[in-house]
Amino acid sequence: MKKDNEQTSFSPKLLKYILLLFLFLPGFAFLTRTIDSLGCFRFPYGHFHFPANTKIPFFRLGEREYGDINEFGFRITAYPKDTNCSYLLLGDSQTFGSGIFWKDSFPEILNRETSCYWINTSIPGFTLDNEFSMYQKVQNHFQFSDVYLFVYGNDVYELGDTPDFLHFLNHKQWYFSFFSFYFPESTRLYLKKLYFDSIQKRMELELERVSSLPYTPPLPNKEKNQVVDYPSLKTLFQISPTYLSSSLDTKTFAKNDFHRWKRTFDQLHQEIRNQGKKITIVYIPLEVEYDRNRYEVYRTLGFEMNPRWLESDSEFILDLIQLTDENRIPLIDLRKYMRDKTDLLQRGDIHLNERATRLIADVLKKN
Repeated sequence: MKKDNEQTSFSPKLLKYILLLFLFLPGFAFLTRTIDSLGCFRFPYGHFHFPANTKIPFFRLGEREYGDINEFGFRITAYPKDTNCSYLLLGDSQTFGSGIFWKDSFPEILNRETSCYWINTSIPGFTLDNEFSMYQKVQNHFQFSDVYLFVYGNDVYELGDTPDFLHFLNHKQWYFSFFSFYFPESTRLYLKKLYFDSIQKRMELELERVSSLPYTPPLPNKEKNQVVDYPSLKTLFQISPTYLSSSLDTKTFAKNDFHRWKRTFDQLHQEIRNQGKKITIVYIPLEVEYDRNRYEVYRTLGFEMNPRWLESDSEFILDLIQLTDENRIPLIDLRKYMRDKTDLLQRGDIHLNERATRLIADVLKKN
């Protein structure tokens, strides 16, 4: 019996190794996360773009126009001319002009009505990560003195764990979870780059499909007869009910994502300064920051609403004001020009219409 007890008992040496292992793992995790926080293993942000050197269709209420895409994957301006100044524009779908004709986008209005060349590198769906990546790609291929960064009110949300990104993560191998525990930000950057590559493939397939479809011109007066049901906003609420808080509550709900946004911005700002150029930030507010009618639509759909957004300042704009003040960066806050206007959005959509782009162009001309 004594011999059996000796065989089944743990040796002091084994217990020592187990204890050392438990002490080692937290220390190792602390070390790797410290290294990760210092940015020792940084991957490129990456971005997606339109298929390069092609002509693809764009639509406004079913009406079609074709746009030429350059070698960098963004749409070529229709108004090349001799200029004495050039500016590079970084933005998303609002700056690109989604849902309206190209001539009505505010960069194209500026190209027609000023003596400067406004190089619009914006792509629908871009995040600040993508805009930084695009800037790194084109900075040495165009002559420009200033950079205009257009910050839309949902930029912090788009930089976070959106439902589409989480769906992408669910299909990745298990070992990414292991690396994510020890190197969370570096792993996230790597996975984001893979995610943007997947968007590139989906975009190319979808554009190929749409381009091959037969074209049927829309019926006249379709917009006037259309009942506004806000299907896109209802879908947004179903998949992301915290959309607004994830965009604007940067000191509370969206604090971590804002820190990511600020880190990317600091890197972009530093690179622009290293190039000897200047940056101006233009803030395009969310509709709940200026449009009372759309505010009520969101509230009726069930989104958590904060009256402060409509009447005063969100946490995001306060952070943005502080950031630009500390870095002495010009900030053009479009809220003061758009507030209490209810005719600046496309019917049933979040994108700006022609009245809004005309307003923005006029503001930029004065500044």
